[in-house]
Amino acid sequence: MIPDMVLFAEGRSVQSHRLFQSVAGLVLGLCAGFGSSAHAQAPRCPVPASVPDKSRMAQIFQTSPDRGFLWKVTKDGHSSWLYGTLHVAKQDWLMPGPLTRAAILHSSEVALELDLNAPDTATTLRQPEDPTRWAHLVQSGRKAKVDALMDQQCVPSAAFAHVAVGVEAAGVEALASRQDGYYPDYAVDAVLQGMAGSLKKPLIGLETVQMQRDLLIGQDAADEDAFIDDIVKGVSTGKTQAENRKLTQMWASSDVKRLDHYQDWCDCLNTAQERRFMSRLLDDRNVGMAEKIAKIHESGTSLFAAVGSLHMAGPKGLPALLRKDGFEVQQIVPAP
Repeated sequence: MIPDMVLFAEGRSVQSHRLFQSVAGLVLGLCAGFGSSAHAQAPRCPVPASVPDKSRMAQIFQTSPDRGFLWKVTKDGHSSWLYGTLHVAKQDWLMPGPLTRAAILHSSEVALELDLNAPDTATTLRQPEDPTRWAHLVQSGRKAKVDALMDQQCVPSAAFAHVAVGVEAAGVEALASRQDGYYPDYAVDAVLQGMAGSLKKPLIGLETVQMQRDLLIGQDAADEDAFIDDIVKGVSTGKTQAENRKLTQMWASSDVKRLDHYQDWCDCLNTAQERRFMSRLLDDRNVGMAEKIAKIHESGTSLFAAVGSLHMAGPKGLPALLRKDGFEVQQIVPAP
């Protein structure tokens, strides 16, 4: 059994993993150096994220319950695990609970949506907007609206001068709930990546950063316009923050029934455009991720696969897709 203190290494490495699992957070990592001066100059800014000291981390480790959603999936005589994560979280949630830690320890490899340390991450995210789209977004006023919201989040919009506007908008969305105590800095996925490194477990990206960037900027200008408009409206009115509170509370209490019926409360499927986007965001990606997880498992690997919790929801979620592929699926957290 690996000593408990080995697991503290990933907690102390949170500061170096301020590249968060959402693509938006990855971009924010590119301008992390602006954070301290922005906070010093603007009292309205949220308290900056921080790394707990050793005694606080020990307390978190000893008292953390299992949160989120964990399944054990078995096929061909061995098991892997699926874990539903959260891309913004509280500092108190930095450490996974005992059942989740045990699943990580019993796996031979860890898979996340993205490998945050992939060498092409920063380069891909810095790819400029298509010039025609850029001109349209400037002329329509969307770029200015997103810049204004980014400045309100105490991150200088100048850092995004050459970044796709859809990616910048996703960054605004990721930051919007810090006033409620939910930070992308404490993203569950980033902590899991740190744990994988501490435990010397190979890390696999189920997707590429290019795939996620393409999702944010949309297939065409109309898609990107709608995506940006939705974020601007959501953050400005507080709708985004309210939805994040619902999602984080659901995750913290491991409310799997509410997860499976997210379409009833997410307020995200009201228009044809929203339904198309959510289908691309969840259903379409789930198929590819399930196929990759199954292929890795069938090679003889015991995999701990951790992705955003909504990828686990309902008949098109990863547990359901793997069950259709012949896996025995056992719910671990919450206890059935």
